[in-house]
Amino acid sequence: MAKVIKDFRVNLNNIGAGTNLIPFSVVGDNGSVFSLEIKNAAGNYYNFSTRTFTAGQKGLRNKKITRQVYEGSITLPSVSSNDQYDIYVFADASSNTKHVDYNEVRFADGTIDINSCKGSSSILMKKVIYQYLDSNIGISAISPSSTQHSTGNFHGSSYTVSTITANRGANIGKTKFTITATLPATKAMKILRQPLDTDIAAFASVAIGDGVAIKGEDIWSGDARSTDTVNGAVSETTLVTMDAAVASKMKVGDRVTGTGIPTGSVVTVFQIISTYVFRASEALESVDDGVTLTFTPAQYRSWSVHPTGSIHELGIGMSILDSNNLIGAASVAPYEDSTSYITETVNPDGTIKETTNKTIHVSIPAIDTLGLKPTIVNGIVTKQLGNFTLNTPISNDLAGQDSVFYAYGPSAIKKIHNSDIRISNLKVSLVKPTTTTREATSANNTVEINDREGIINNVSRVSGIGIDSSVENPLITSGGGADGIGDITMDAVQTLENGITLTIENTGRVATITGEVEILNLDDTSFNLYLDVERFLSAV
Repeated sequence: MAKVIKDFRVNLNNIGAGTNLIPFSVVGDNGSVFSLEIKNAAGNYYNFSTRTFTAGQKGLRNKKITRQVYEGSITLPSVSSNDQYDIYVFADASSNTKHVDYNEVRFADGTIDINSCKGSSSILMKKVIYQYLDSNIGISAISPSSTQHSTGNFHGSSYTVSTITANRGANIGKTKFTITATLPATKAMKILRQPLDTDIAAFASVAIGDGVAIKGEDIWSGDARSTDTVNGAVSETTLVTMDAAVASKMKVGDRVTGTGIPTGSVVTVFQIISTYVFRASEALESVDDGVTLTFTPAQYRSWSVHPTGSIHELGIGMSILDSNNLIGAASVAPYEDSTSYITETVNPDGTIKETTNKTIHVSIPAIDTLGLKPTIVNGIVTKQLGNFTLNTPISNDLAGQDSVFYAYGPSAIKKIHNSDIRISNLKVSLVKPTTTTREATSANNTVEINDREGIINNVSRVSGIGIDSSVENPLITSGGGADGIGDITMDAVQTLENGITLTIENTGRVATITGEVEILNLDDTSFNLYLDVERFLSAV
């Protein structure tokens, strides 16, 4: 009767660049015999005696299992570049040994997931371990609206980065971090609340393809891009000369409307010919000189990704952060066009029962792979073509752009970075600005100071030697929103000496954010996470 190798037990998780001691065990019937070989990416074999990789085929040979298990360990060396270790477990047929029956598992792309498969239909069973260089996780802060539109009260702020270095596949206990957010000199901020882990944003970059029209969707219902007047009558030609430079007024694909173009036709900008001339998608029969044409971009709710892009990191609720100001608030969401109606039925007792029904005309998922297989590298999805849908139509200007999507919290980190990371004990505090008086005051509520930074009128309070705080530190009612020498006005008169130090309370220019990072599993290259300061700080 054949003896069976039932299992090969080893931690097959990705490992970091340092030296790794990997225990293993071969489980099987007593008397079963196996051999074990390990080969790295350079083609060298593991020598179990020297515990190093050397040229020439090496390994454990004809080891017999007793007490149902053979136990050992492998020392995988530190590396300066990514490596791969192919592990081969051979059942010794001459000793009437075989592997347990083969149970195959495949990845979504149809390739075999050898680490999840069990047993073998031959004498060979193969496994693989991937070794990666360490990853750096940067923790910083961001103001999405300021980044997106180059405006906003946080625009011009600077943020430090705290970096945690960890092994792939690592499990690291809580590690403290500190970052600072600094506003421009003429701005100030206050704390709205303490930060939460749901204020942590992760980002995914996506190369956008083309808009995909949904049945029944009017792609021309958005706002016009611009208008301009025709320079010279147009008759039975596609070439149109305009008064202004056409590149500043239109983009290829925009719909063209105006007197002389039939209302029901869809004429678009086909080509920019020269500074003042564009080519229409069809010949215009008769458009008079001086007629005003309107140019309107198409708007789409559903989009494809570019062949170089991927949707595998996208998920429902992720919002677009676009540096070209093409859009407002738009996030990934399913779309449904439906009609609700009520039917009435008469109950046996004569009462009427109303039932709400729904007819779904169009239903589009938030993420649609279109049946296309993903690309999987070393067991990890790295690319997935398909379509994504947004909660609102956006301009066709997005086509061909590289856009960034972001989402919040641990689930977003898991989706985008394939890593289980927890951030806790978050706290924000303001660095209290200090300044000195430039004059003595007697029973006056206005005083000249050397620096007015970090002050918000009707929010900031002031303390210091001589400040009468018998009721409460006085409120600064004017003088904020500026930097350098100037007057501040308080809501209570004060008698102060020249040159005394005053401390601004409740507001400031610099915020210190602290917290702790715990890594339960890390399986991505280096990346950054950001605290969205707009969620817990307010700036003016």
